[in-house]
Amino acid sequence: MTELSIGVLDDDRGILYTLEAMGRSQGWTMSVTSDAEVALGWVAEGALDLMLVDYHMPQMSGAEFLRRARKLSKTVVLLGLTVEERLEIAQEMLEAGADDFVTKPVKLADFAARIHLHASLARMKEAALSATPKHIHHDTLERVLAALRSFRARDHRPTSQEVAAETGLSYPTVRRYLEFLSSRKQVEQAVVYQDGRPGRPLYTYRLLDEG
Repeated sequence: MTELSIGVLDDDRGILYTLEAMGRSQGWTMSVTSDAEVALGWVAEGALDLMLVDYHMPQMSGAEFLRRARKLSKTVVLLGLTVEERLEIAQEMLEAGADDFVTKPVKLADFAARIHLHASLARMKEAALSATPKHIHHDTLERVLAALRSFRARDHRPTSQEVAAETGLSYPTVRRYLEFLSSRKQVEQAVVYQDGRPGRPLYTYRLLDEG
């Protein structure tokens, strides 16, 4: 069982109670509050692995909280909470700094799966950001770069799955190299939605000009 420290910011005490109970049932350490400043303090202290933030907050909007939290930490996973599935709201949260969003009412199976997914991606990202050249194999890096150049020539922004198919490398390996290139400002990452509908974001990549 993955040990995680998770914070929840919501003005609905019923939601706080429910998410706290769900998280504890998974063995996670849960911290819940309706005070945005308290939650920002947790982020600033580096006390959390992941933070869930309600979009509709009375004093500080969810989007504003996300912007401030992202300035405080580049590594904490930020998930927006909303009862609305409108594309513009999802886009606003993602642009403010959220990594993803969860719709209410929250179901335990979906909640746990989403948390596990982002915890795994966060570990991969952290490993990529801390990687030094000795952890990156030159031949593998060149295969990824060659694929990205090919996609750029075709004016297509590929997903990590498409890069994996193009190179014949595994998805986790491709994700690690794409995060490495992104941390070096060699690759631009963008979020898109399939069929223009909100849901889990799809990440695409573009190789920047090599000067």
